[in-house]
Amino acid sequence: MSLVCIVPDTLWHAQHPLKFGPISLTTRMTVVRLRDGSLWIHSPIPPTSEIVEQLQRIGDVRYVIAPNRSHHLFFLEFVAAFPAAEGFIAEGLELKRPDLARFTRIRRDAPWSSELQGFFIAGLPVINETAWFHGDTETLILTDLLFCFSRTTRGLAGLISKLLGVHGELGMSRTMKLTIKDKQALANAVTPMLSLPIKRVIVAHDQVIEEEAAVKFSQAFAWLR
Repeated sequence: MSLVCIVPDTLWHAQHPLKFGPISLTTRMTVVRLRDGSLWIHSPIPPTSEIVEQLQRIGDVRYVIAPNRSHHLFFLEFVAAFPAAEGFIAEGLELKRPDLARFTRIRRDAPWSSELQGFFIAGLPVINETAWFHGDTETLILTDLLFCFSRTTRGLAGLISKLLGVHGELGMSRTMKLTIKDKQALANAVTPMLSLPIKRVIVAHDQVIEEEAAVKFSQAFAWLR
């Protein structure tokens, strides 16, 4: 488990294996180096000695983000590894994890907002996700709003990704669609993102989309429009 560069000197990611019962998959941490050299950490994974050393070499970890109500497993451990960093959590996560209530809720005027534009995903209270667009690299950073599993994914994970409609294509899983409480609110949240100059889409599980990313993102929500 180590950092992999996506955009030199600016954007990295690292994946960590997870098991949900018999299902094996990975979760992704995304790292953005801000213009002042500090690091913004999205959906942290376990802070192994290797990860900590790699991060220390590229900058000072300043912000650690739990971006929705599902991605919080390693948040406390990560913040503890970087005591000078500020932790931010998704709205409503404190109800699920009262031990995180002391952390700041993600807000529109976040201290990194001049570089990472936040899009609050309404209509999906089960995750209360915020998407982020990094204009300098034209990268849209998502968590569970969309999924994309490689066509080479086999076994139970491959079967489930096919059943969920996210095998080899970027899309909202069928189970996530069932949790929508307000379709119009979701459409209103997604619409501003459709006009972004998206060069790549990073999701939390499996693939990073770098070919025709804007087109694939738009197609992922064609059903909603």
